[in-house]
Amino acid sequence: MTAPVNPSAATDFSGLRRLRVAGLGSLRDVTLHPGRLTVLIGANGSGKSNVLKALNMVPLLPARGLQRFIGQAGGASALLHYGPQQTESIELELDFALDGHTYGYRASLGFAAGDKLLFLDERVAYQGNPGVAMRTTPLGTDHWESLLRSAAPNSHEATSVHYWTAQLIHFHFHDTSLTSALRTNARAVDDRALRSDGGNLAAFLLRLASSVDAADQKAWRRINAYVSRVVPSIKSLEPTRLDSNTSAARLDWIDDRDERFGAHHLSDGSLRAIAIITALAQPAERMPRFISIDEPELGLHPAAISLVAELARSVSHRTQVLFATQSTAFLDHFSPEEVVVAERADGATTLRRLDPAALQTWLDDYSLSEVFDKGVIGGRP
Repeated sequence: MTAPVNPSAATDFSGLRRLRVAGLGSLRDVTLHPGRLTVLIGANGSGKSNVLKALNMVPLLPARGLQRFIGQAGGASALLHYGPQQTESIELELDFALDGHTYGYRASLGFAAGDKLLFLDERVAYQGNPGVAMRTTPLGTDHWESLLRSAAPNSHEATSVHYWTAQLIHFHFHDTSLTSALRTNARAVDDRALRSDGGNLAAFLLRLASSVDAADQKAWRRINAYVSRVVPSIKSLEPTRLDSNTSAARLDWIDDRDERFGAHHLSDGSLRAIAIITALAQPAERMPRFISIDEPELGLHPAAISLVAELARSVSHRTQVLFATQSTAFLDHFSPEEVVVAERADGATTLRRLDPAALQTWLDDYSLSEVFDKGVIGGRP
């Protein structure tokens, strides 16, 4: 009932068109062609998180953050598919489309002493016309951090690839504990872009609320409107600078009785909803070109899940959005061609995009979530 993972919907948009990852975690060798909207669904351990891990790692490469990423992941041995005894390297291939041209990034990361990864090879690629083979340009070999940034000033291809790789932003708002980055005060000056863990949520919202820019103010009103729909008890968000002598910003809010509360009074689901809404409803000029969000349904009311899907669709014309989810209810807000099923067999992840034509008979009588629950499309434990 499923087909190979091919691009969904329109094929003429600018953005990430192909991601190939080999040797990372359960991703022995997978290729994903993201569309404007992509919903990745599968059981625990199917490999969804490894796809997100790859998307999280890529923008760190041009920022020279590979070794830090490896350390935080527990070392190269923890990243390689069944360890360095079985897998010696991680292969990355990304293709980005812009105005009929294709720009590519290729990297081979080999296991090295000290439980690290070393760039065995790093290249950029360019294809001017679909019928012409891609031309690759080597950036170097045997280096610890990416050479993409240093090559950018002298290479149009490297400049374009550097821009696109930096646009792949993975948001993860799972930690809502009392000491989490989402709940604690933020540095007020850290307000240029929303961080992947939401650690500067208060500062980012404060910037929007106090800005004189029309786009910022429009986004600020939009965020408040969506938050009030999800959490009716929140009349308005009130991000606040603690005082003129401090650099801290705090996320306060006003309830429906005009009483002021702090972030520590918010439920886990409400706080996550505010962060997700902010990520998806931020000003267009601040928004990344590709956003991935893990388990957006976590702790959210079904009505909030519907709103998140609605918001994602409304921004997908300018920003690609990828969700990884285990929620069957979330599926009903998307079309079959937007859904990719992750499964694991013989220790390796496979990705399959749904084939609407093959499912049509089922969808005449059942919703997509019901078809999933019946085991028709796979992805179940």
